[in-house]
Amino acid sequence: MTSKTIIVTNCTNRKRVDETGVVLSAIDCSGSLATVAALWTNAVRNSHSLRQAQDVYMGRGFVEARRAAAASRSPLYIVSAGLGIVGATDMIPSYDLTVSGGTNSLRPMLVHLGAEPSDWWTALTTELGKERTLRALLDRHREANLLLAMPGSYLALIAKELTSLKRSQIDRLRIITSSYGQALLPSNASHIALPYDERLEGSPYAGTRVDFAQRALRHFVEVLNGRELSAEMARSAVAEAMRELKRPTGPEREKKSDVEILNLLRKNWIRFDGASTHLLRYLRDEAMVACEQSRFRDLWRSLRMELVKSR
Repeated sequence: MTSKTIIVTNCTNRKRVDETGVVLSAIDCSGSLATVAALWTNAVRNSHSLRQAQDVYMGRGFVEARRAAAASRSPLYIVSAGLGIVGATDMIPSYDLTVSGGTNSLRPMLVHLGAEPSDWWTALTTELGKERTLRALLDRHREANLLLAMPGSYLALIAKELTSLKRSQIDRLRIITSSYGQALLPSNASHIALPYDERLEGSPYAGTRVDFAQRALRHFVEVLNGRELSAEMARSAVAEAMRELKRPTGPEREKKSDVEILNLLRKNWIRFDGASTHLLRYLRDEAMVACEQSRFRDLWRSLRMELVKSR
């Protein structure tokens, strides 16, 4: 039976990567974008460390997407910066590459080449084959609406492909992202973005900035039952839901330098057994220090490497 709804989310920085996994740092990135994409794809195809995609990706955002897929009885697909679009049950290699910041990020290479994330997506899917594209997913599920829940960084990755879609294909998409992500959409897709904003944080679906899109997806599926609504009706339903909520007033948190934050993490590392989630909550809720999630992640990884080397 063909599903009437497909859920599409993004891959995550946090992955279960084993020692034989494919990593961007092991690829020669000195050539053209097409050359790097060819080298990367060859390494991926030659990897023998395989497991289901849903067992590779970690983090709350991916958990939220899986919960939404289960609640709506919808297939789940993932937009991967290293593999194109894959199904949650597809067997994929262990790998580490991301369009976001941090280790094995595409950003330094793209800056060096003067390229955009969407240029990498074009080069990657050219090597992997058209079956890994959004267009192919739409063609395989011609009667379904696709709910795309992802941050702006991943919408930027597929922006050029979104621009190339037919109006009939675009009209089957519902894009769920932050206000920032909505601003990055090409003009032909702006009308399918659902108007979720910070008022969601005043609901039971509150959380962190990094998993905003997936939490909004769950709200859309579980509260609004919006899976099969037309684009116009879906936007109206979300707008009405947001009007009933208020933006929460956050606590005042102190700004500190990287060195100061590292010192706090170092002093409390043993107390929280190095657990990143608990240390971030300590910083924000107990120490009352302002620290954006990606900044914290980079500092935490730096300190972890420092402590490992000192043993």
